[in-house]
Amino acid sequence: MKAAALALLLFAAWAAPASAQSPTVVKFKPGQASPVVEGGATIQSYCPQDVIGTGGWDGGAYLPMTCGLLDIRLEKPQAMVEFFIRVPAGSAVSLRACGIDDMCRAQSVKGTNGWVPVVFADPDGAATITSIDSTPETGSDNALAVDDVAFSTVRQPDTFITGGPATYTFSSTVENPRFMCSLNRGEFADCKPTWTSDGLAPGTYTLAVFAVDVYGAADNRDPARVTFTVAPPIVAPPADRDRDGAPDATDNCPDVANSDQADGDADGVGNACDTLPPGNVPPKPGETSVVKVVSGEVFVKLPARTTLGFDGLRAPLQSSDFVPLKGAASIPLGATVDTRRGEVAIDSAANSFSAADRRAKRQSARIRAALFLLKQKRAKARSSSISTDVSLLSPPGAEARCAGAPPKGTIVRTISLVVKGYYRTLGGASTSTARSATFNTTDRCDGTLTEVGRGKVTMTVKKKQVTVKAGQAYLVKAKLFAAKKKQKR
Repeated sequence: MKAAALALLLFAAWAAPASAQSPTVVKFKPGQASPVVEGGATIQSYCPQDVIGTGGWDGGAYLPMTCGLLDIRLEKPQAMVEFFIRVPAGSAVSLRACGIDDMCRAQSVKGTNGWVPVVFADPDGAATITSIDSTPETGSDNALAVDDVAFSTVRQPDTFITGGPATYTFSSTVENPRFMCSLNRGEFADCKPTWTSDGLAPGTYTLAVFAVDVYGAADNRDPARVTFTVAPPIVAPPADRDRDGAPDATDNCPDVANSDQADGDADGVGNACDTLPPGNVPPKPGETSVVKVVSGEVFVKLPARTTLGFDGLRAPLQSSDFVPLKGAASIPLGATVDTRRGEVAIDSAANSFSAADRRAKRQSARIRAALFLLKQKRAKARSSSISTDVSLLSPPGAEARCAGAPPKGTIVRTISLVVKGYYRTLGGASTSTARSATFNTTDRCDGTLTEVGRGKVTMTVKKKQVTVKAGQAYLVKAKLFAAKKKQKR
């Protein structure tokens, strides 16, 4: 299943201030003569001194005022005036902004020898300020300094939001602003000039942003705002190859339509694609064993003359070739099982009593990495134990390895078993009999090798019984497959 990214729909445009005017900024130049007349402002000291090239608030040029008196005259009334001032430590200066109404507003700056930003703004945002001057509060003949004088006929800074719907960009009328953001009336916090809505849950949001200039003046009285909605994720429908309404992830038959999901033998494979007899019946002595896939891929080929027409199956016709085993199935004895890429669990009758008889016994095995024929004979006496026989078969072309002079120990076919009960493996040169054991039987070009991991395995070799115990191996030597290979040629 694939999920698309969150879809974002923009419901309201941002609220931008009516004006987009940038302030006029007087940046002093090295060697510039005092008074400095620039951009509609005259900036001077009563003790004229030329601009000094370095040491300003940003390391650049600044205007010294050795008499301690600052005078800024503006050709036109301004709504705000900003600048940096430096006052010697131990001194203090009173700064006063006066307007066209002859009203003056003052603020005090105490000396630290460092640059301090100063902002004068008309309370109503009107253009009223016409001059700035200073008066020493403590000390005499103070050596002041001023740098970067800015002024504007409208309040500064103005803030703008552009972009969307998923990514927004902030800008301002001032240089190098700092931005503060708030989401859904939360607290304002520092944010970058580019903001994304990634990670937000579905819902409607309002983003508010204001800029702060280098002097500390903020547009927080009227932030820019934008309202947007994060829509729920667009989720792709689950895969359904057979289009029967049951998603592949849970469909018990994903390649064949079976909307009812019927599974007569409860093996996890739907009736519509269960190509083998149901595995929900007990094994019948001498007739069937129940085979269940444990892992990997397993295939089964039924005997040529198998009576078919199983209850609950929609496809009663059985293929005469190998078919995949899915889940579990009741396999007629004489069937060929291919576990070379998988593993199966086998449930077989252990005596000749019918499954309904309380005296009936069962035996089991797990078999992997083999191609084999499953067989069983009925016992003459019902109470007698009967073995389940596993006859090794050669994969196509495997016996050709024994032609000529093959290397010692060349393997043609093998089988690995874990058995609980009475099982026999029929190899090319020997038959291994086990009652509850873990062992391997391998047919090689030079004989049949039996290796035991747990329990014990018995064999009859030259009319003598040989017992192979846990941790041991025994090779019955014989020249296998070579003669048969010559006949084929």
